Amino acid sequence: MKLRMFGATDKGLVRALNQDAYSCDASLGIVILSDGMGGHAAGEVASHMVVEGLTESLAKISESAIDDVPVRIDEALKTVNTKLILRSQEDSSCRGMGATVNILCFTHGFVTIGHVGDSRTYLVRAFKSSDNKPRFGSWQLTIDHNLGTFLDRGILNLSGSASEGQLSARDRSKLTRGMGVMPDPKPDIYSKRLTDGDVFLTCSDGLHGFVSDRDVLRALVAGSIAEAPQRLIDIAKAAGAPDNVTVVISIVSDLNEPFREFSGPIFDTRPYMLRLPNGEIQGPIVASEVIDLWIKRTLPSNTEMASGLGEWVLLRNKDLLVKAYPEFKQEIFLNHLHYETSEEISEQAPKTLETLESSSHNKPTHILIWVLLLILSVGMTLTILLLPELQSVLLPAY
Repeated sequence: MKLRMFGATDKGLVRALNQDAYSCDASLGIVILSDGMGGHAAGEVASHMVVEGLTESLAKISESAIDDVPVRIDEALKTVNTKLILRSQEDSSCRGMGATVNILCFTHGFVTIGHVGDSRTYLVRAFKSSDNKPRFGSWQLTIDHNLGTFLDRGILNLSGSASEGQLSARDRSKLTRGMGVMPDPKPDIYSKRLTDGDVFLTCSDGLHGFVSDRDVLRALVAGSIAEAPQRLIDIAKAAGAPDNVTVVISIVSDLNEPFREFSGPIFDTRPYMLRLPNGEIQGPIVASEVIDLWIKRTLPSNTEMASGLGEWVLLRNKDLLVKAYPEFKQEIFLNHLHYETSEEISEQAPKTLETLESSSHNKPTHILIWVLLLILSVGMTLTILLLPELQSVLLPAY
């Protein structure tokens, strides 16, 4: 498979400086994008330190075994993070600087993504649906590390008098992880097997923060793929986006224009992508294959799923699934897939249809045991409480 990359960046409509930085090299199979933050030029320093440091550390990552790639990325991120912290401490003009980062490493038929912050990477695929019409789908492969996302996913809970409804858009966008602002940035690292025709879009929040995923996809497939980064930047600026905007496109295809033969409407409900708890990404797969994987191959607890233009949803959460994907109300899904509400999610939850059925058959027995135990405990309690009175009555007669 041939790998090609195209990128562009712009300071946007308002910013005096461009604090975004990126690097893409198809010969090395590496994409690095960083969005800097900090007063004056500090953000620009941070983003360039991230890109330059990671480029140097990962230049020979293709020589590593596939199982070592995530480890190498994690080590490189932590090394660069330490350098940012030291620079911030030593240089007063760089105090408080930080950055986001997305890394894509294409090696051994896989792409491994390292991610900190709210820059994003999407997978874009062209395919033909069951009615043989051309369709397009996009999947967000990274999770934004910001307050809004963590609240929505239940990772954080507001305490005190504050409530989620009182948060402004600015508050929700505040980062919960970043390079150079904490000793351990806790990067997310995902891997996915590559398929001919895969297109990856990596961008800063100057794009996705102001242009919808649907409009991004429409613009991406609307013309020359090589011109897509600049086309997307122009759309962001036309939408009034004030922030820096950076876009990198990575194409895994021998075709010069992988979307040329596809000109139909966007299809936003199938196929699906699955993200396993270990970060591995499977798909795209059709809905019937989700059932097959669940029943026959035992998908692990806390597997997430996303449709063509949808957010990641926990596969075990019935309420969110039915809300996000109306087709999951169909009988075929309800008969074969076991769902749990968000309050019932447990690492010990049954993982197969067989164990679920066997556990449901034992439910009356469990209830009877609990009733007997309750009666026994109440009897013992009453005996203890009434023992002195019983003695006062029985002893004289004895």
